Amino acid sequence: MRFLFGFLLLASILTACSATVEEEVVDLLNSEKLSTNEKIEICLQDDYVAVLGLNETQKEWLRNLYKERNYEALWIRDSIFSEEGEELKFVLDRSMWLGIPKNRIQFAENKEKNIIIEELLLSARSAVVLQDLKHGMIEDTIVKYKPAIPVDRVVFDDFTKNKDAVNFTYFMMENSCPDTNYRFMAKHLFSFCSSYPMDNRAFQIKPMKEDSINAILQTKEALESKGYLKKDASEEDFENALKTFQEHNGLKPDGKIGKYTVRALNESTFTKVLRAGLTLDKLRRKEKYPEKFVQINLPEYLLRLVVNDSLKSVHNIVIGKETNTTPELKSRIYEIVVYPYWNVPYSIMSKEILPAAKANVNYFARNNFKIYRKDVEIDPHSVNWKKIKENSFPYKVVQQPGPKNSLGIIKFEFHNKYSVYVHDSPQKSLFKTDIRSYSHGCMRCENPVELGRLLLDYDSIGRKGNALIGDSLDSLMSVGENFPIRLLKPVPIFVEYQTVSADKDRMIFHIDIYKRDEEYLKIMKD
Repeated sequence: MRFLFGFLLLASILTACSATVEEEVVDLLNSEKLSTNEKIEICLQDDYVAVLGLNETQKEWLRNLYKERNYEALWIRDSIFSEEGEELKFVLDRSMWLGIPKNRIQFAENKEKNIIIEELLLSARSAVVLQDLKHGMIEDTIVKYKPAIPVDRVVFDDFTKNKDAVNFTYFMMENSCPDTNYRFMAKHLFSFCSSYPMDNRAFQIKPMKEDSINAILQTKEALESKGYLKKDASEEDFENALKTFQEHNGLKPDGKIGKYTVRALNESTFTKVLRAGLTLDKLRRKEKYPEKFVQINLPEYLLRLVVNDSLKSVHNIVIGKETNTTPELKSRIYEIVVYPYWNVPYSIMSKEILPAAKANVNYFARNNFKIYRKDVEIDPHSVNWKKIKENSFPYKVVQQPGPKNSLGIIKFEFHNKYSVYVHDSPQKSLFKTDIRSYSHGCMRCENPVELGRLLLDYDSIGRKGNALIGDSLDSLMSVGENFPIRLLKPVPIFVEYQTVSADKDRMIFHIDIYKRDEEYLKIMKD
């Protein structure tokens, strides 16, 4: 009888020629003559389910879910949201706090705010969020969203089984990526979003040396907009707020309105939070690290050595300039070279060494360079450097081992198509800056000898350890000659690009120095 009544009512509405399908659904779902179960059942029929804006996978998943429940509602009671429904709606309306952009789960605009449609969309949206939190939302090889599919029913049933007692945010976080750093970041992102307004304003502040008065006024305005400073605050409050903001953005908390502080201020909080969401998604999709590895995060300017889930050392690094970017890659460190030679790349020979030679041929001796033509050493004084053009440099240039060598006193070799490696640097002062983007593409490492010692001490195959232990490295250093050390078991190295980082104590938004996030952010904003 229930189905007959529903069918007759449905037929009567279908005869209204002037009504659109969406209007028909709204009229039907607002009827006082149908029960909630009947409305849910009818709304999931082929002629009407389209108003939900779901793909075929989502429709089928939703039909199966409610059919098994005899079309009983999960989130509403007596035509209003239940307490659990209100809570879930609150969480999903703030999905970005979990790292999931709102456009990812905005399937349909329910202009009439019909409670039945909202019931169904709450289930569909929460199922997609649970899936994305577990497996990631962005394709690995191309910059686009994966198809939005609902989570496995076992997980969703656990989600709803004890909904009267469950904390939806806690459940979603606990049923996502098990990686420790992911958990830290997810926790800090949620806390940050609940503490600071989602400022969506992009500022145009200039560094203080260019326009001091306006820089201060605009910085105050930006800090107020981002929730770091109250209006009519004192100068001391302003300075403290600026320092806090600098700390949150991986900058030296000096209270100065410099180039990179301005770059961080000009970016909206909303964009920063999107970058955190992108980083969380990278962590969800990342393969599990091996027992021993070296990890480099370029925007963080840090190298880490991890052995058996234990962090053994952390090193500041210098990376490529914005015009000579350092690539992301995976490889294996197979050799440590003490007092390395530097075979100068052609681009540096032609663009930097050639002009220096034209200015003063003693440049070669002063920097311990030797030049070769077809492996035969050439006296630089015998060459008419002024006649050589930049695009036709005919020599090979090799810097000899020693303290002045651009690679320093030690380097770490790993195969890659970019001809980059990790090495020491004679320019130690660069490691003290906060934005360390100065090299031609290689990664310069602070305290590299310590890293070399640890790699040797942990180098083994089975019970056989490397004959040269860490202490042996000091002896080789004292000799001062080129000496390559082959590792028994190459160490995996991961050079990555994650513009937001976190540990148990805090989360940091780093400058997107190479602007590699921008293409991803477009799809997350649209």
